[in-house]
Amino acid sequence: MSETQKIVQQWFDHIAAGNAEAAFALFADDVVYDLKGSTPVSGVYRGLEQLVNEFFVPWRKQIDGDLVVHVDELIGAGERVVALGHGEAKTVFGLPYNNDYAFVFTVQNGKITAVAEFLDTALVETAAYGRRLVDR
Repeated sequence: MSETQKIVQQWFDHIAAGNAEAAFALFADDVVYDLKGSTPVSGVYRGLEQLVNEFFVPWRKQIDGDLVVHVDELIGAGERVVALGHGEAKTVFGLPYNNDYAFVFTVQNGKITAVAEFLDTALVETAAYGRRLVDR
């Protein structure tokens, strides 16, 4: 496993253990996090403070209990690593939130400087925000 892959895996391990402080310590202060889609939490977050306050804190309020993302595969080395994974959780609506993910991490000088996250945005809308996407 490359050093970059180890840092990315550590991030997921800290999140799974509920150690947000250690996970966020792996991010550069000027990290850019791009959550793809048009969900209530989608967007580009610039800087650790904005990322935590405008994405992670509001998103966490939609989850009841733990949200664990399992890394299925890490691909790449150098500055760029792709993490493929799947998650398990329950939302505040009592619905399962078991999403599939692809993350593209950029790591420079031992810190995560950028993340692009791809996921099933329809699942975010329906399970985590209680929205119906199609009228019946």
